[in-house]
Amino acid sequence: MQCMQTPLPKSNPSRIVKQLELYRLENRIPKEVLAEALGVSFSTVSRWLGGKTKPQKVQQYHIEKFLKEKIKAKRKS
Repeated sequence: MQCMQTPLPKSNPSRIVKQLELYRLENRIPKEVLAEALGVSFSTVSRWLGGKTKPQKVQQYHIEKFLKEKIKAKRKS
């Protein structure tokens, strides 16, 4: 029996970045700390949030996963 996963909907990089920035601001997280948690450099996060670049697909996946985990943990507390 083969396990099938439901495909994720196509990610919108702009929406993901807005959600990330909202999470960062609401929780007063410095960009440096956010970058470390996501495994990227400060300058990468800064470029995303400044609208100069967009996260690549694999980065989008990790951002979505990060946000889902943080939201789930917040609901539990």
